Amino acid sequence: MDIGIFREVIQKMEIPCLILEGNVVRFANSSAEDTLKRKLLGECIEEEILQSRAPFLEWRSFEVDRYRVYLGFDVSEVYRLKGELEKRKEFFATATHEIRSATNSILGYLALYVDGEIKLAHKEELAEKAYSVALKLSALVNDLLDYVRIEEGLRELKLEPLKVNTLLHAIVEDLKGYAFRKNVELNVSSVAEHLRIIGDKKAFCRVMRNVLDNAIKFTSMKEKGEKRVTVSFAEDEKGMSIRVEDTGIGIEPEKLSHLFKVFSSYSPEGTGLGLVISKKLVELMQGKISIHSAGPDQGTTVELWFRRAEK
Repeated sequence: MDIGIFREVIQKMEIPCLILEGNVVRFANSSAEDTLKRKLLGECIEEEILQSRAPFLEWRSFEVDRYRVYLGFDVSEVYRLKGELEKRKEFFATATHEIRSATNSILGYLALYVDGEIKLAHKEELAEKAYSVALKLSALVNDLLDYVRIEEGLRELKLEPLKVNTLLHAIVEDLKGYAFRKNVELNVSSVAEHLRIIGDKKAFCRVMRNVLDNAIKFTSMKEKGEKRVTVSFAEDEKGMSIRVEDTGIGIEPEKLSHLFKVFSSYSPEGTGLGLVISKKLVELMQGKISIHSAGPDQGTTVELWFRRAEK
């Protein structure tokens, strides 16, 4: 083959290609120079240096006469998939541990319950504890199923215009009894009846119920001071923000970044998946969610943003 044609073929290759004589680069195609971000012709280079400069490439070589040809294959996708596999293994290991712990607790309470030596008053207490753990286990399993469905792309949302005022006030009405029992004042301002956002009705209600439930729960845990949860709204050109502010126990600033991670729960009662699922659902509705807190006993603010529906 004519050397000129050979060079032209190598130059048009999309993968990085180097031809070395000894340690000296005699030819480098544009892909190699773009990848290594420098002119290479005439440069002395070792294989270890190639690997260090482009760790996402796997260099394979073969000899042709007195030359060694190096071809760089992109393995970044392989490393990404390995990372995803490790995350999944960790997720299922943690999920299995959580389910096993809850199951063992229930079995332990029931074993004591059937013990003939336990008094009736104690049996009622054991039954209540077993029931409480069973409820948590049920919530965990449901959250796990939802999380996996979302991760696998099996959760299909029906995006449509939603009346925020109607939906949010219905959710607040449902939670007023819970807030009253927790001695928490629950307030929600009104928003124009005609204002609509783009979202999925079930997903929107689930997210807002989770956020409000958390706000009420963590506010009720505050020992002193007022206990109040307030829902307010703000509009901009493209959408609407919903702010849920509470006067509760607050969150240490360094823990804020972990709240949207799997099995990261700020409460022993939680599954550690509620906020993770909420964030994924909000993003599937093309919205945003963020959490802010100045620190312990400073309350917490959750801000959600959704796209405005066309009139």
